[in-house]
Amino acid sequence: MGKVTAFPKDTGVNPWFETAVNRNATYTDISELKDSYDFIIVGAGFGGVMAAFELAENAPDSKIAVFDALKVGTFSSGRNAGFLWISQVTAPLVGFDHYTIDDQLKLCKLNEKVITRIDNIIKEKAPDTDFRWDGLYHAVREERNVKALDDLAKMYDKMGHKYEIFDHQEMTKRLGTDFYTKGLYSTDCVLDNPAELIRALALALPKNVSLFENTVITDVKDGAHPAITLKDGRKIEAAKIILTVNAFIKHFGFGGQEIKDVCAIQSFGAMTRELTDDEMKIFEGVQPWGVVATHPAGATVRYTPKRRVFVRTDIAYAPGYRLNIPQQRFEQSKPLLRNAFVKRFPTLKDVPFEYTYGGLIPFTANAEPLFGEIAENIFAGTTSEGAGVNRASILGTFLADLILGKKSEDLDYILANYHPSYLPPEVLRVPGANAALWWKNVKAGTEL
Repeated sequence: MGKVTAFPKDTGVNPWFETAVNRNATYTDISELKDSYDFIIVGAGFGGVMAAFELAENAPDSKIAVFDALKVGTFSSGRNAGFLWISQVTAPLVGFDHYTIDDQLKLCKLNEKVITRIDNIIKEKAPDTDFRWDGLYHAVREERNVKALDDLAKMYDKMGHKYEIFDHQEMTKRLGTDFYTKGLYSTDCVLDNPAELIRALALALPKNVSLFENTVITDVKDGAHPAITLKDGRKIEAAKIILTVNAFIKHFGFGGQEIKDVCAIQSFGAMTRELTDDEMKIFEGVQPWGVVATHPAGATVRYTPKRRVFVRTDIAYAPGYRLNIPQQRFEQSKPLLRNAFVKRFPTLKDVPFEYTYGGLIPFTANAEPLFGEIAENIFAGTTSEGAGVNRASILGTFLADLILGKKSEDLDYILANYHPSYLPPEVLRVPGANAALWWKNVKAGTEL
């Protein structure tokens, strides 16, 4: 039996949730909670919701319950930068050399599978959701970081992915800022409001799925008759349980080296208030866009359809015993966020942030997720790098397939490859991780 020892906690105010058109939507009322289900899913992020879709559609007579300790879209699923892109290859922390072209093509195939499914659900069930195929820019400012951009282009060439390269003049025209000297643009990327998107997907779940938000799970029992216990002491039984709780899996009481090898970093973001007509002049003729720095420690920036600018930068290691962000560390991020914004938009230096917040990005040493049965009738999946939404959606979909016995070449590949590599004990990990992240920040230079 696994006793839960840590729970997710808000840090700051999530702008995506606050600006989501469906933020006040409601899910299943707790009065409808049953004593047993065929399947229970803990964690209503992209992994949990996509697992519920797969289970519901392939086992339409089953009863499924999804639980989240917070409101849907307020934690990691709604705290990312809002990118869903097909050609999102693995590289950020470990480099391209760790993966074959076949590995990268397989990942992109899996990305396309889940993104296409999400796209179809939104088109059918929630067409007004902020979900736009605006494409994505990888960009650099400093000459020393151009090689990383060129390496990405070479990787795309080998994989047959289409892209365009833009110089400083064209980047300035397209983005409304002259900060970036070179960029690579790919069209196969959705820009979204992630909190609005995950809430829309959750609202679109089939009728045999019940979703309970703001419902805390304190215990998870494995064995022949698995069950969960709620904060009020009520016990709910199921045939199978899926945990899509990312780095918090470490606090669910289950052992195993692969669980120990899941870590997390803390990242910080901010969003401006809505820009005035006068302030919008720098974006005249500019379409909404998203920029990811080619250097893994660089800032992510978006110009949104709601006339706001979003910035995410500054990373810190999250010790396993303290996944939630201390207030002091959150305060340290604010001047860095401000500096990143002003460097890119000096004419908007007086525009305040309306929201600032912190979030969690799970990772593993080899950028491979944890996937599979971690105890009898208990299944889990955790993401492993900055590609959280794609990977979580893949994990949830194929955890459901694993439980249902739905065989495929894709599932065989995932079972063979999705295993975190060894990480040293926490006492060695903390100083090592802090030193590595510090050095990445130094190497990023003005890209922060």
